[in-house]
Amino acid sequence: MPPSPPSRPGQRVVVGGAVVVSLAGVLLIGLGIGGVLDGGTGGGTGGGGTDPAPAAARQSRAPLKDLPKDLPLAKGAGVAEPMKAARPTAVYIPSIGVAAPLMELGLDAKGAIQNPPFDPPNLAGWYRYGPVPGQRGAAVITGHLDTRTGPAVFARLKDVRRGDQVQVLRADRSVAVFVVDRVEHTPKRAFPAKKVYAKLRYPALRLVTCGGAFDRRTHSYERNTIVYAHLAAPYYPGR
Repeated sequence: MPPSPPSRPGQRVVVGGAVVVSLAGVLLIGLGIGGVLDGGTGGGTGGGGTDPAPAAARQSRAPLKDLPKDLPLAKGAGVAEPMKAARPTAVYIPSIGVAAPLMELGLDAKGAIQNPPFDPPNLAGWYRYGPVPGQRGAAVITGHLDTRTGPAVFARLKDVRRGDQVQVLRADRSVAVFVVDRVEHTPKRAFPAKKVYAKLRYPALRLVTCGGAFDRRTHSYERNTIVYAHLAAPYYPGR
């Protein structure tokens, strides 16, 4: 099991009028190391556990065709101010052709983030006990690399480059527009938990999937691909 994120007081996150208390002190979050995204080609239904988040109940039904390929950003824009809380419903990565609904992910019985299901393959998950994308702190979105039948939502995440946009559509119809700072490829046994779950003073985003060679003995990929991004601007369609 990889090192857990630094212990810190419980974080309160307001989403859609409800208050969620973070289990930050219990996060043994595997993210492809010990819990999430364990075996990309393993098949199955993903994250059963003590904190179920049924795909049918929590999967976004937001339209996925109403955003341009690239959203306009001011030249040289820095880090934007935090946005108001609103539940994330879809993620777009124009440079690699991702347009995917988001489901909410909780914790499984071992204290690791639940897996998104393998079916449908074009589905990513937002860790709902962490920050909401657009709020202060590092929001975490995960997705599978592949399934037994073919590529999954983050099959091309390794091709993302610095400066690419990641757009998160939210329930209030606002879009949190992130710009990629860097991409890392790390061994699962050396997963950089402190960086991924860092307590930040600005709005940030982490995208995580599996990578590297597939170990048939453990039914798991040997590495993780991690994208680090910062909030560049809020976008409000129709304004």
